[in-house]
Amino acid sequence: MAGDVYEQLMKIPPAQLFDLAWGGLNLQGEKVAKVIEGMQGESVQRQLDFVVDAASIKRIYMVGCGDSYFAALSARHAFEQLTGLPTVAVESMEFARYTLLLPDSLVIAISSGGEVSMTLEAARVARRAGVNLVGITHGSTVHRKTVAQKDSSMASEFPCLVTTPGLSGSEYMDQAALMLGNYSFSLAALYLVALHIGQCRSHLDDGVVRKIEAEIDAIPNAIEEAMGYSTEIREYLEDVSDEADFFFLGAGPSYGVALFYQAKFFEQAQRPVYGVQLEEFMHEQFFLLRRSEDAQVWFVVPPGMGQERTLEIMDGCREMDACVIAVTTSLNDEQVRENADLTFSVKAVPEMLSPLVSVVPGEVLGICAFARWGGGDSFISNRRRQMAIGKHLTRESGNTRNAKRRMQ
Repeated sequence: MAGDVYEQLMKIPPAQLFDLAWGGLNLQGEKVAKVIEGMQGESVQRQLDFVVDAASIKRIYMVGCGDSYFAALSARHAFEQLTGLPTVAVESMEFARYTLLLPDSLVIAISSGGEVSMTLEAARVARRAGVNLVGITHGSTVHRKTVAQKDSSMASEFPCLVTTPGLSGSEYMDQAALMLGNYSFSLAALYLVALHIGQCRSHLDDGVVRKIEAEIDAIPNAIEEAMGYSTEIREYLEDVSDEADFFFLGAGPSYGVALFYQAKFFEQAQRPVYGVQLEEFMHEQFFLLRRSEDAQVWFVVPPGMGQERTLEIMDGCREMDACVIAVTTSLNDEQVRENADLTFSVKAVPEMLSPLVSVVPGEVLGICAFARWGGGDSFISNRRRQMAIGKHLTRESGNTRNAKRRMQ
């Protein structure tokens, strides 16, 4: 059903599609709040306790593709902080075919629609290995689900936590909200899974749990406040040349945010763009700044362990005549502002939770990039062609079917 609605979205005139995207983005704070509310319910926690033996876990793998993988990268630091367990985020194919899965592990398979073939293969590998396994996916009904129903391949095969962001009454608006918000919905759910595991393992005392729950509960309001930069970001893009090169950089939990910025910008504008880990940028793409006529370098820089190195790299980029844009928080805005040409400051939250808020300027940027570069007939035809190719590639390949047979 979601795919059918998406196909209909691609038939909508660009101006109307632009309005739907804005409408969907403006619903994000409200929908994240519904995900948080649902995941904090006792029935969800009982479901999690039923499928995960928290006391026996020695390591955690989070697997996914695309936005789900970016959410896993963004949540990794929080998982280690909240559970006290080593945690890795692995792209689904890398996990399914190239990762040594150790005993006493927990595998969290993330798929917004529950149909991504490679994530399903990764989950089957985990099931065959006999480790703890739980899926995270998103429902599409107005009623909150706490136990997965058989409405997706993942939910029918594996124990899943199904979040339901809720509906607004407009099918197209809700689909636009889901396309933009899948990363945030998965991330909110992951934070609460980590918090629950940490509490079950007695890694966190009740006072710390209540404090973190309050910080998570405050995030939807912070998301809504961050929407206020739409005018400034649109004006910024109006001054950027058509030949501009865009780079999005982050470290720690912000690395997943940078990759998400890259993905949304590319999807909306259909332009080449770079999403890079902060330090790796200095060893590779930094040298492209010499050749760029108009380099736009975005840094996602919450206060934390990566800030000092980020400020050094920002200075280096300005020395190369690049335009430096920073997404900061109210706690470190003054420190970062001196090193940037432009800053967008969001409400301060702990670094491990910051991706849920710092992602918003990148979502706004993507929609503004659609208005600037993505509204023509070539954009729509490219998106339809991508959809057709994507449908073909996400079906189970012969190798995937053979792998499934080997696991049975």
